[in-house]
Amino acid sequence: MKLGDLLLKIVVVLIFLFIYAPLAALVIGSFNAGRNIVEWVGFTFDWYVRAFSNERILAAVYNSFWVAGMVSLAAVVLALLAAVAVEKLSPRIQTGVNNIFYLSIVVPEIAEALTLVLFFLWVNLPLGVGAVILGHLVWFPLVYVVLRARMAGLPKVYEDAARVLGASGLKTFLNVTLPLLMPGVITGALLIFTWSWDSFIKTQFTRGPGFETLPVYIWNAVGGRGRGISPEVNAVATVSLLVSVTLAILYTRFRSR
Repeated sequence: MKLGDLLLKIVVVLIFLFIYAPLAALVIGSFNAGRNIVEWVGFTFDWYVRAFSNERILAAVYNSFWVAGMVSLAAVVLALLAAVAVEKLSPRIQTGVNNIFYLSIVVPEIAEALTLVLFFLWVNLPLGVGAVILGHLVWFPLVYVVLRARMAGLPKVYEDAARVLGASGLKTFLNVTLPLLMPGVITGALLIFTWSWDSFIKTQFTRGPGFETLPVYIWNAVGGRGRGISPEVNAVATVSLLVSVTLAILYTRFRSR
């Protein structure tokens, strides 16, 4: 093995250690019987039992699933309608519309969150679960991009055959186009669910008093304690990490299909 290849592999390993070592420490610390993450006392599930006996944590988990589920459902509908509509436009107009949709993906989340708060205040929309859902729904172009990529690889012969056989536009869409797009629909829904589940900045800006999702709860639990991080927070963060990793794996598998 050449020296250059060996050094490159060492650098890659060090980079991965730098990225994933804190996550590994978090997971290991959630099973530590002691409160000090540095000193290993023994293996225990007590912190998970305590965490999910906490009504505030359970409410935060429910809120996260509720918001992410509603956002995913609404985003799929909007993205599906937008993708089908844009497909009927000329290539030049398609490019312009695509660029507009891509803006919400590339704009920094902190800038989006601030402008959303200002807009909600301007239109007198109260902050809370509705504002959080609308704020996360701005990411629906994520689903749109996946659906457009899926549509680009579908032959038009199936839709044409359905129309020749007498199917209306609506029946063609429901019975032919939508089933062919379903892998993209599921992939896009998993993607935006993950983004919504993990969102902290936009949720923190748009939530009302007393409304917490899991990332917001973790932030408040860490920032509001003067005695360090509670092992309960490690347990909750580990569960959140597990959900995100599971969604990422599902997304990857559906995308490959």
